[in-house]
Amino acid sequence: MNKKDFIISFLFITSLFSLSAQEESSRTLIAEEVEYGQPNQTYNTYKTTWKKNRFKDNWIISIGGGAQAMFGEDDSKGPNTDRVTFAPQFSIAKYFSPIWGLRFNLTGGSLHGFNDGNHGTYRKWNHGNENYLGKNHAGVLPGYPTTGPGMDMLSWDPQWNYLGFTLDNPDINKRIILDNGAYKWVPGMDEKTVYMQHIRYVQANIDFMVDFLNLIGNYNPKRFFELTPYGGVGVYNAFSNLGSDNFLTVGVHAGLITKFRVSDRVGINAEFSGSLVPDEFDGQTGGEMGMTGIAQTTLSLAYKFGRTDWEVAEPMDYELVNRLNDEINTLRERNAKLAAKECPTCPPPPPVVKSEPTTSSDIKFLPDPVFFRIDKAVIDPTEWAKIDKAARYLTDHPDVNVVVTGYADKKTAYPEYNMKLSERRAKTVSQALIEKYGINPLRVSINWSGDQIQPFKINEWNRVVIFVIE
Repeated sequence: MNKKDFIISFLFITSLFSLSAQEESSRTLIAEEVEYGQPNQTYNTYKTTWKKNRFKDNWIISIGGGAQAMFGEDDSKGPNTDRVTFAPQFSIAKYFSPIWGLRFNLTGGSLHGFNDGNHGTYRKWNHGNENYLGKNHAGVLPGYPTTGPGMDMLSWDPQWNYLGFTLDNPDINKRIILDNGAYKWVPGMDEKTVYMQHIRYVQANIDFMVDFLNLIGNYNPKRFFELTPYGGVGVYNAFSNLGSDNFLTVGVHAGLITKFRVSDRVGINAEFSGSLVPDEFDGQTGGEMGMTGIAQTTLSLAYKFGRTDWEVAEPMDYELVNRLNDEINTLRERNAKLAAKECPTCPPPPPVVKSEPTTSSDIKFLPDPVFFRIDKAVIDPTEWAKIDKAARYLTDHPDVNVVVTGYADKKTAYPEYNMKLSERRAKTVSQALIEKYGINPLRVSINWSGDQIQPFKINEWNRVVIFVIE
């Protein structure tokens, strides 16, 4: 298969996968939320707290290949069929959440550049080693000029003697001349005729990746199609070849991976990337191009190791909360007994007038508050027992009313949003008391404080609704 057929086949396969992804993305994969906010495993990925997986989980190895091209000085003058070369690819990635991960990417091969031999200077003579300004080369090695080392050496392409180009060669296609202190290839002086450069190189990148659809939407481990933009830095090495010296440098790397899920562990990745490296990477410096670019498009097979999915972190330890509530009540009882012993002749407190506001000591709370997940106003299955307990208390005490008070934690979102969120939480719980348990609506009122009041010292515990008894 020639290069043209390879590129056409690759683009055709990529188009098929894109059409499949569009069809799959239009499907409804997860049902809507149901009555009383009952959860249905639909979680906003960014706003949900996830359990940390083990280090050996969520690894991905991919192997593939594709096409690449270099964009440097004069490269655009060469034929496109000769500019495109094969690009092997190997990468290993580790995800640290459903949204982001890091990747080590390795690629390289042979890049085809082009040169008109009429502009710029060459890295070899500016490299600062024994070859600087043609030292030990001028008039000594075959094919190099005999005019002696000097600034004119900067314009002598080290590849010319490998191509058979010499000074005043009888063959005009191989003739080099010295023009105003610069060596030039005669056919390239019309700025249209070029010869090919061969750059053998390898690059190793560290990339930061973001799964875009997870970032902006709900977590769905069965999603068929995913977009993953990335960016990072890398080390690029152009090997010694055809007279050029070895060159090691640093560049930037960015691109987009379109992922297609085949199974829980296997996927196919179509990737489009670009790199920017210093101008002298291709051996030629100066001219109009300040940087040299490398573009790649590859298709690879990906395999996932370890655990492949993520688990939602529970908002808190419910047993711990209940145990702390019991300890608080016990301490209050002890303090009351101690106060009675130390002051046996103290007069009784004045009677409370119902028309006036009550003090904090008159407020009573049911011991089991209802906790919520981050940015949620839905009732978890584990929390229904607490609402059931509150309903039984109200049924057993028909003369008691309840204020369902909602809160939000201070470290998430902003005050205006949290105020609305705490209102939704209070309304959800009061609705459950009235509609599911048949509590008289006149006995149930709601209140909400957003993040202005934090009932608990632990931030996450303040995503809560508390029952205040009147």
